[in-house]
Amino acid sequence: MVKFKVKANQSGQYYLPKEVREELGEKLELICNARAAVIFPEGISLNTVIKSLEIIQKDLIHRQTLMEEGKNENL
Repeated sequence: MVKFKVKANQSGQYYLPKEVREELGEKLELICNARAAVIFPEGISLNTVIKSLEIIQKDLIHRQTLMEEGKNENL
C-alpha cells in the first residue's frame, strides 16, 4: 500500500497524483466525516468499498504497530 500526501491549492482544490487518478478513474464519489474521507470510483458497489476499507484498516493497524515499536517513524 502506498501513502500519498495531498494538499489544497490556493483555490481550495486538491490535486490527486496521477497514479491515484489512473486507478480510480475520472468520476469519483466521496464520503467523509470530520476526520477522514473515502474516495472511490463512481458506481462501484458499497460492498466492494467496504472490503477495500477492511484491507486499508489492516494496513493502518500494522503501520501503527510498527510506529509504536519505533521501527519506522516515516510510515
